[in-house]
Amino acid sequence: MNIGFKYRRVGSFMIDLAIVRMFAQVGIDIYLGVVAYLSKGAGLSLSPESWTVLPILLLLSVVSLLVFIGIYVGYHWVCYKLLGNSLSRYFLHLKVVSTDSREMTSRRYLKRELEKIVLCIATVGVYMFYSGAQFVAFGYLPYHDKRNKTKVVGT
Repeated sequence: MNIGFKYRRVGSFMIDLAIVRMFAQVGIDIYLGVVAYLSKGAGLSLSPESWTVLPILLLLSVVSLLVFIGIYVGYHWVCYKLLGNSLSRYFLHLKVVSTDSREMTSRRYLKRELEKIVLCIATVGVYMFYSGAQFVAFGYLPYHDKRNKTKVVGT
């Protein structure tokens, strides 16, 4: 496995994340706009002295993360249905394949992508850098690939 392939693979995830971030920012802005519009008539204020400010901000943050995860999985679903791959993997000539006897279905592909983004968000981005560094330095497959029995290959 050469170093160019390793950097293409890590780069494809970064490119997909940047593409999804653009779409997610629009979705999150719409969500926060609707929340602001609805709370305007409810007389809800978020002053630092209020006891409700922290639970409301936590709820807003959690829903924003769920919107991001939903858009990420939706992006990969659309790309898989149209291209059979994500957009960056398609242009970088990479493909996700199965390492066991089962075929690669859209459900399996989306489960892999969901686990990958949940691990990234749950570890506040550390998983992305750690698994990328382990893969580039030693060639270890990332956890989401081991767990789903998949790997990325060049086409």
